[in-house]
Amino acid sequence: MTEKINAIINNFNGKEKKKMDDFLSIMADIGLKDDFVLSGLIYFSLRAKNVSLDDLQSKCSPETLKMVETLIKLDNINFEQQNSEAENLRKMFFAITKDIRTIMLKIAIVVADARNLENLTNEQKQDFARVIFSLYAPLAARLGLSAYKTELEEAAFKIENPKLQEEIQAEVDNRYHHREPIVERLKTLVNNCMHELGINGRVYGRKKHIYSIYKKLQDHSFDNIYDLIAVRAIVSTVAECYALLGRLHCEVEPLQNRFKDYIATPKPNGYQSLHTTVLFEGFPVEIQIRTEDMNKYAEYGVAAHWLYKEKGRKRDTLDASLGYLRLMMESENVSIDELADSLNQDIYNNEIFVQTPKGKVIYLPSQSTPIDFAYCIHSEVGNRCVGAKVNGKMVPTTTLLNNGDVVEIITNPNSKGPSRDWLKTCKTAGAKKEINLFFKRNMKEENIRLGKSMLENAIKEKGYSVAKLTEKKNLDEVLPQYNLTNSDEHYASLSTNAYPIKAVVNKLVSLYQKQIKTETLSATTPENNVRLAAPSEKLIAVKGLNNILMRFANCCHPMYGDKIVGFISAGRGIVIHRAVCPNVSYFDNSRLIEASWKPNVDLNGHKKKSKEERK
Repeated sequence: MTEKINAIINNFNGKEKKKMDDFLSIMADIGLKDDFVLSGLIYFSLRAKNVSLDDLQSKCSPETLKMVETLIKLDNINFEQQNSEAENLRKMFFAITKDIRTIMLKIAIVVADARNLENLTNEQKQDFARVIFSLYAPLAARLGLSAYKTELEEAAFKIENPKLQEEIQAEVDNRYHHREPIVERLKTLVNNCMHELGINGRVYGRKKHIYSIYKKLQDHSFDNIYDLIAVRAIVSTVAECYALLGRLHCEVEPLQNRFKDYIATPKPNGYQSLHTTVLFEGFPVEIQIRTEDMNKYAEYGVAAHWLYKEKGRKRDTLDASLGYLRLMMESENVSIDELADSLNQDIYNNEIFVQTPKGKVIYLPSQSTPIDFAYCIHSEVGNRCVGAKVNGKMVPTTTLLNNGDVVEIITNPNSKGPSRDWLKTCKTAGAKKEINLFFKRNMKEENIRLGKSMLENAIKEKGYSVAKLTEKKNLDEVLPQYNLTNSDEHYASLSTNAYPIKAVVNKLVSLYQKQIKTETLSATTPENNVRLAAPSEKLIAVKGLNNILMRFANCCHPMYGDKIVGFISAGRGIVIHRAVCPNVSYFDNSRLIEASWKPNVDLNGHKKKSKEERK
C-alpha cells in the first residue's frame, strides 16, 4: 500500500505537490489510514488528469474504486439545481451511515483545496466559498471537526468579503496588542492556581477567529464580545476542571450569566468544556477549562474516537454527532430544499438550552417551540402532546422558547395525534420528520382522502376535468416517476407534501394535452377522412344560431362530453372553450353564448342509428 501511495505522490510536483503534502498532513491529524489516503490521492490524480478511471480498474480494489466514485459524485452537488442537490445530499448521508470516514476524507480534500487556491479564477473561488458555507463547514461542525470547520470558514469568508476580513483582522490585532500583557498576567495567575492545587497542565492564550467575530458583530459591538481573547487551561481530569474553576473564581470576579458548563451538558456534537468570563484588570476575558481528551475532541470530533482512548463517553458522543445526519438521510418526507436548509439551520442558528422539570438540559435551535422540545424528548411525547407549560404557566404550543426556560409537556393517551399545522411552526428537522411519519403510518385512510382532495382542487384550479386527468392510464404513467405503485400511495404521499402537488398536476395536464393532440390529428373516419371532434355545426349546438363558423380553443382543447361555452370572436366566428377554462373568466360576459354537444350525434357529426336501424 505504501508503495502505491508513494508512486502516486511522485506524479505530482510544484503547487500540486504542496496540496498533496497538506492533504497527507490532514489525514494524519484525523487518523485516516492507507486505504483512505490512497483513495484521496487517486481522486486528486483523476482531477489533475494524471490517470483515468479505466487505468485504475485492474490496479485498485473494488472498495477503493467505490470510494473514489463516491468522492466524484459529491463534487456534483449544485446548490442552484435543487433536484441534483437533493440526490447528491442523500448519497452523502447514505455514505455517512455506512462509514463516517468517507465524509471525513471528503472534508480533508476540501481543506487541502482551501489552502491552495492560487490556480482558481475569481468565479471559481466564489463558487468554492459558497459550497463551503452551504455544506462542508456545517458538516465539519456536525462531526466536531472544529479545527477544520474554522479553517474552512476563514478561507471562505476571506474570498467573499476580503476587505471586511482585513478590517476585522486589523481591529483584533490592535486590541490583542494592547491586551497581550494583561492576557500574559492572567495566564500566570491561572498557572499559579494550578500549582497551588497540585494540577499538572498547560495554559495558553488564543484570539477568536475572524469569521466568528463577524457573526457576533451582527448583534454586538466589539466591546461586547467577551471572548475576543481567551485563555485556555488544559488539565488531566474532570475533577481538576471544577477545582481550577472554583479556585479562579476566588481570585477574579466572574461576570454574571457568562458561565457555561458543557461538561455536565455537552453540546449536541459532543463538545465538552467549562467556559467562564471574568473581569481581570478592568477587561472581560474568557477562560476555558477542559481535559486533554476534551481538547482533542474539540479539534477532531468523531475522529478522536479512534485516534484517542476515551472512557465512558465514546458511544454516546458518537451517536450524538451522527444521529442528526442519520435522521436526515432516513427521512422520506424532507423536501429537497429542506435538506440543505436543515443542515445549516440546526448548526448555525444560535443555540438555546431549556430544561425539563427534573433539570435535564435540552439544546435546541433558537426560535424552537414546545413541539420541538416534545419530539426531542421522545416521538411519542410529541405525538401525544396536547399542551405545554413554560416556567409553570400554560402557553400555546407555538410559543417561542428562550434560554433557561423550564418546559413541561402535557400529554393525553387518547390524543388523535399531531396537527398538520405544527409543520409550519416547529423548527427542528427531527420534529418535522416524526410528524410526517405519524401521518404516513397511522392515518393512511385520512391521508388518502386528504391527498385526493388536494389533487382534485389543484386540477380544478387549473381548469381541467378531474375525471379525465386522473384516468388510470394517466396515473399509471405518472406514479413510477415517484417510485409509487398504486394510487393510494400516491394520494397519501401528496397529503404529507412528499413531493410538489403542482408538479404532479403539470405532468397529468401534459399527458392529457398530448392525448388530445394525438386523437385530434390521427383519428379519422375511413369514408371521408374527417377529423374526430372537428368543430362543425353537426357536432355543436349554439343557442339561437345555425350555420356559423366555429372552432375549438387551443388553450383548453374541449373534448366530447366536456361542458362547453362559446365566445363570439371578432371575425373568427364562435370559439368553443371548456366551461372551466381559466381564460373564460377574463372574457366579456356579453360575448359569451351557450353551447352544447348535440344529442344523438356521433363524434363525426352523423346521426346515431336507432336499435331497429342497427338490426
